[in-house]
Amino acid sequence: MSSKNIVLKTVVFFGSAKNVIPPWGGDARLGDRVVKWVESTLKSRQATLGDAKTTVTISHDVSIIDPLQVFGKDGALSGFTGGELRAPTFFLKPDDLPQATKDLQETIRAADAYLIVSPEYNHSIPPALSSLMGHFGGSLYKCKPSGIVTYSPGPWGGQRAAMAIQIMCHELGCLPDGVAEQRRNSRR
Repeated sequence: MSSKNIVLKTVVFFGSAKNVIPPWGGDARLGDRVVKWVESTLKSRQATLGDAKTTVTISHDVSIIDPLQVFGKDGALSGFTGGELRAPTFFLKPDDLPQATKDLQETIRAADAYLIVSPEYNHSIPPALSSLMGHFGGSLYKCKPSGIVTYSPGPWGGQRAAMAIQIMCHELGCLPDGVAEQRRNSRR
């Protein structure tokens, strides 16, 4: 019997740039807990495929892309552009991009799969997520599988954002999975 290990490079896009505690209290970013859960779930997850002759074990190498870091001071998309998408990377010559931007671009290009973890803002996609993913051309995302995890303190668990994110993923060239899991009003 032969065995093989495959490590999937999985990029997790965090959709929230909100970083303020609301007047009624609670977390500055509810999504921090969700992203930690997603990351630990992916890192601990292994799947085994195959038959009696060949076994393939699949695991994940996880990279988290957080808009607070990417658009923040010295972030990969700070300085020459910003959250308002002044200069998409595919409008610029590769030599004109900062090294941190090139590194982020390569992380996205090298990914085998994407997972988008996002809140619902005003029944839609958070601006930070749309800008973050939109800075990079569709060729980086082309034909790679993606999943969507949404959350909200409201009764719909971010489902309306998930529908909008799915359309955005299609337009970028990702292949979003049609299955969504909701955790409504969860305090875990």
